Amino acid sequence: MKIISRNFFLIITVLTASAGFGQSGGLRILDDKTGDPVPFAHVKATPAGSNQSHYYVSDVNGETGLKPATETEIKITYIGYETFSGMIEPGESPVVRLKPSVTTFDETVVTAQYTPVSADRSLYRINVINSMQIQKKAANDLSGLLRNQLNVRISQDAALGAGMSIQGLSGENVKILVDGVPVIGRMNGIIDLAQLTVQNVQQVEIIEGPMSVIYGSNALAGVVNIITKANDGHRFSANGESYIESVGVYNFDGGINLNRGKQGLTLHAGRNFFSGFQGKYTGRELEWKPRRQLNLDAGYTLNLKKMNLSSHFNFFDELMIGKGALAQPYFYQAFDYKYHTDRYTASANMETKGCNHFTANASYSFYNRARTKYFNDLSIPEMKAVESDTSFVGAVMSRGMYTYRGTSGKLGFQTGYDINHEWAGGDRIGGSHRQISDVAAFLSMQYQPLEFISIQPGMRLAYNSQYKSPLIYALHTRFTPYKGATLRASFSSGFRSPSIKELYMYFYDSNHDIIGNPDLMPEESKHVQLQFVHRIEGTDYATEAELNVFYNDIRNNITLARVGVSTLKYSYINIDSYTTKGFSAGFRTTLYPAFDMKLGLGYTGTHRNFANASADTSFLWSPEFTTEVTYKFLKNNISLSVFYKYTGKLPQFNVDESQNVTQGIIEDYHNLDLSIIKSLLKGKLLVSAGGKNLFNVTSITSTGNGSGSVHSGGSDVPVSWGRTVFVKLNFNITYDDKKPAAK
Repeated sequence: MKIISRNFFLIITVLTASAGFGQSGGLRILDDKTGDPVPFAHVKATPAGSNQSHYYVSDVNGETGLKPATETEIKITYIGYETFSGMIEPGESPVVRLKPSVTTFDETVVTAQYTPVSADRSLYRINVINSMQIQKKAANDLSGLLRNQLNVRISQDAALGAGMSIQGLSGENVKILVDGVPVIGRMNGIIDLAQLTVQNVQQVEIIEGPMSVIYGSNALAGVVNIITKANDGHRFSANGESYIESVGVYNFDGGINLNRGKQGLTLHAGRNFFSGFQGKYTGRELEWKPRRQLNLDAGYTLNLKKMNLSSHFNFFDELMIGKGALAQPYFYQAFDYKYHTDRYTASANMETKGCNHFTANASYSFYNRARTKYFNDLSIPEMKAVESDTSFVGAVMSRGMYTYRGTSGKLGFQTGYDINHEWAGGDRIGGSHRQISDVAAFLSMQYQPLEFISIQPGMRLAYNSQYKSPLIYALHTRFTPYKGATLRASFSSGFRSPSIKELYMYFYDSNHDIIGNPDLMPEESKHVQLQFVHRIEGTDYATEAELNVFYNDIRNNITLARVGVSTLKYSYINIDSYTTKGFSAGFRTTLYPAFDMKLGLGYTGTHRNFANASADTSFLWSPEFTTEVTYKFLKNNISLSVFYKYTGKLPQFNVDESQNVTQGIIEDYHNLDLSIIKSLLKGKLLVSAGGKNLFNVTSITSTGNGSGSVHSGGSDVPVSWGRTVFVKLNFNITYDDKKPAAK
């Protein structure tokens, strides 16, 4: 509590010294529903014919003090309201009425779109987690953010980290992007979600179903695109955040934005620390290993008349420590482990302006993971390295797209190229150097014969250096039979070539014996999805109901299986097919401006078809239920949010190399989180507090030895580190040029 008090006092002192107050009169901003003033709204004012912009913030009466001397273009933004753009004349003191966006449910999405559009108008079914939801959930990484998401199941491995599945498909089949750049560094097929921090994230977009036409391999289950915060446009702005959780989490991060003329610079850095959680272990061992993470993001933008240029650099460093049990008979010796991970990504982007535009990006990524085993003599003390292994992955990617849309708006198309080259090496690849290349061209067309019908066929033709790639195709349609109703239907195919590790991995130590399989066949898939949404919007309320049905079929599905029944050796094999199907239903209602509720129900079935199956392999079903409720106490400017998810029992088939099949099950569990947010200092300071995992679930029972992970056997599966409480402080300050004098 002393640490929390010191941090809170420091932030209050800094912000009080730097806080500014709005001027009276001039442009006034009101709520379009209630007529009440909108305080702390941001106004960007650009005089006609000028490249220099000035910035204002409305006061508690909604007044900004903006009294333009010439014709001025204004843009008004504030969380919870639709963005307003318009012109005001000299001498005017107009009133702008902002429309609350909380009663429209619309979020602007960019993933796989021709141009940024609202999620409601997209041909794809896209789930959006925006910045306000990230704040309410007090999430630090992607695993915490997605923990209560419908149709997403988080799995935890003590050594490899947190993985995820979408619609029953996981591992290599889920493509994770950061600003459109693929994240590399999979361990046993998964990207550790705990390594993907969300402290500098604007929103996360999730598309369920194959996206192989646009994004190629590793997109059979869907795409998760993490979109980082863009430059806010102020001459100078700074923000800082601290997060403390009772289990031993201490996170600190901050960033700055600088803008001068056409150029902008962003810099963000953070340090996360977790002291570990003992869980089911005793003595020195910890079930959840201590972690220290460092993050650095830097970006540069150049806004020209006809195009925007930008570059971005990200660095991630993690140190994880595993303490071993004291060895008998001396009880002062132990074997300890250190896992050191580095990930670098550098990218450059170009985008032309206008309805018909060209975008291109190129990136270089490198991932390195070193594991060192130490003999620790605690009586001296002294540590000696006795065993080590390393693995590294590198990737070069370039993607370019040209988008055309006719003046009538009925016809448009998008064509582009996609180049990916990946290499890997190290002890876990047998000390050798392996590489795979993929070059592709894709084309899609949007046709809107009538105002209420949109059709988008697409195809992808690719060359893969290891396998013959088939023609990938997709068809997406959107139909709006009447106001408030939307029907989407999609059919798509997918293709995934085996990864380098699945083909060539060789890893042996006291706990592992994994070998790759160079004879693997590539996966091919078919996907069908139907979605119906019905929406009703009123003056101060809105409701939305949704029903989604899906079917996925993957041929030659790749899985990790035990080689023989009585050994601990594992290898990758193809099974004949893997099928998932199911449905999800959702309901959301908003009573403006105080109440918002979401309900979700899902039911997913999985089926593995083995050519020589020795057991009944009918569909195995697993339910889930989610609830999210937010209530705002308007007089006190406090927001209370509750998040609940029931994750049902997960039956699964387990297989060995001879395709002998046994059935296992992972038990169900409940998760409940609560958070309270208070805004202070004219919105410059947000204070959050609450509790996580209030049902105190740490692990659940698992029977059988699941295929797909060498760590999934045993009687318990870790879920969380138990019930905790947290406090989070977030502050920001801005500075702009002196406002022009009123005439």
